Amino acid sequence: MKIIGQRVRFGSHLGLERIQLVCDALGNPERNLKFIHIAGTSGKGSVSAFLGEVLKCSGMKVGSFTSPHLERYSERFRINGEPIDEETLNEIVPRAEEACRQVEADRPDLGAVTEFELATAAGFLYFRQSQADVVVLETGLGGRLDATNVVEPLLTVITTIGLDHEDRLGSTLEEIAAEKGGIIKAGVPVVSGVQSPDAEKVLKRIALEKQADWRSTKEVPWVGHGWSLAGGSLTFPGLGLVNIGLLGGHQLQNAATALVAIMELRKLGLEIPPEAIRRGFQEVSWPGRMEVASHNPFILFDGAHNQEGIEALAQSLQQLQGELGGEKFTFLFGMLHNKSLSLLDPLLPLARRFVFARADSGRLPAMEPRVMADYAEQAGVAAAACEELPEAVAEAVKTPPLCICGSLYLVGSVKRVLR
Repeated sequence: MKIIGQRVRFGSHLGLERIQLVCDALGNPERNLKFIHIAGTSGKGSVSAFLGEVLKCSGMKVGSFTSPHLERYSERFRINGEPIDEETLNEIVPRAEEACRQVEADRPDLGAVTEFELATAAGFLYFRQSQADVVVLETGLGGRLDATNVVEPLLTVITTIGLDHEDRLGSTLEEIAAEKGGIIKAGVPVVSGVQSPDAEKVLKRIALEKQADWRSTKEVPWVGHGWSLAGGSLTFPGLGLVNIGLLGGHQLQNAATALVAIMELRKLGLEIPPEAIRRGFQEVSWPGRMEVASHNPFILFDGAHNQEGIEALAQSLQQLQGELGGEKFTFLFGMLHNKSLSLLDPLLPLARRFVFARADSGRLPAMEPRVMADYAEQAGVAAAACEELPEAVAEAVKTPPLCICGSLYLVGSVKRVLR
């Protein structure tokens, strides 16, 4: 949508004042909604998908606001898993844009409204108009100063904390945790799937200061039972065996985080039957994340784009090798220019070869394919650098099993090429 793409990505003036004024101009649609607010370095999308599917199976109308999208901007705004239709999107966004321009005219000292602030306001309008029973709301970047942080949620969830967006969030886990923990609200229960003791310490302190009840997956005796191409499973207190439809060892932790959140939502009065939980966890899907697009030839999409995500992907691929006859993978890989080449390190031992392409975000420049290829070749792995994506896809599919990763933008672009 042209209107959204015309705005700056990050504002020069940090803070929530601008987005709050936009919401005020729209009649504060966020105040008519019930939110589950989710932050974290990795796992936000998966936990959101688990929660959304379970709440839908419980008979609720569930809004979800996620980013980035894979193929179409409309994917960011969903009701019960279905993206907003183009007609409604073309009606909602101009209304939000008008409010943004009004704020910019009234308060030029606050700087230009950002693209994400516009999208957030449009999402609030859509979910109110759709009369959503509950909205699963992901932060975009960080938490404390994120545009979504104007809401008063039913429940706060923080998935994992790792090093990512260090230029904006801080250079240590503690600094990043403080930013993510900025979504913790006074008296609102917080659920943690955080594994880092240093990050957890910061979050617990914030929760204590805000008198927010703390719940953690570390305090629940859940047991993971592993996973295969057929899915995974875990045993959770009060539910017994729960099968999950998302692939990867890291999804067991994400599932446990979502289950702790569901137990809190039940305490808060939401009617979520056990059969809805089991069906939701079994039927959940999250495109572009350990998504098997084809079994023969084997093609896997994964949007891993930070250290934590790539390490989780590498562990999952190591297990998949056993199911695929021990073969090494071809990686079709691209990342943004502000990432470190060391992101490739966990994949090097699993690689038959790399095919590098541009991961165009539309805003941030992509890392040059030749730069990445040189890095892989210096590590002793065969690599090809392709300037055009169709050429890269055609080259990569020659030698399956194939994994497309490094950037959600790349995953979305490859999906369009393959289609």
